[in-house]
Amino acid sequence: MSDLKNLHHWEVLAVSCIDGRFIKKTIEWLALQTGGVFDYRTEVGATKAIIDCEADLDSCCNVIATSLKLHSIKQLYLIDHIDCGAYGGSKDFANKDEEKKFHTERLDKAAEILTERYPNIIIKKVFADWDEIKFV
Repeated sequence: MSDLKNLHHWEVLAVSCIDGRFIKKTIEWLALQTGGVFDYRTEVGATKAIIDCEADLDSCCNVIATSLKLHSIKQLYLIDHIDCGAYGGSKDFANKDEEKKFHTERLDKAAEILTERYPNIIIKKVFADWDEIKFV
């Protein structure tokens, strides 16, 4: 990583859930994906905040607009995770595959909403499992 005090533009803003069980792992994964420079925002349930709450969507969009203006981001990573309490946790799904399918659908819906507002930002959907974090 180069001289950070002279760095003002980078590629990525990441929006993930507030769940502390995943934050360190997510930040480490993001650092590998981005070379260590990215904006980071947490929301309750990540996609849940974007899809289900207008006030949370507006707040998230404010962060996106600011990150776009100040740092010229080009990509937005939306990150959901397994056993998300905002969605009831893993106990509300028959199995792990069903849970991942649900989150993939929510990631698709959140990406659709944000693409309407920010058509020039590439949205990448990510799912964090206990063992790995990867693009979906």
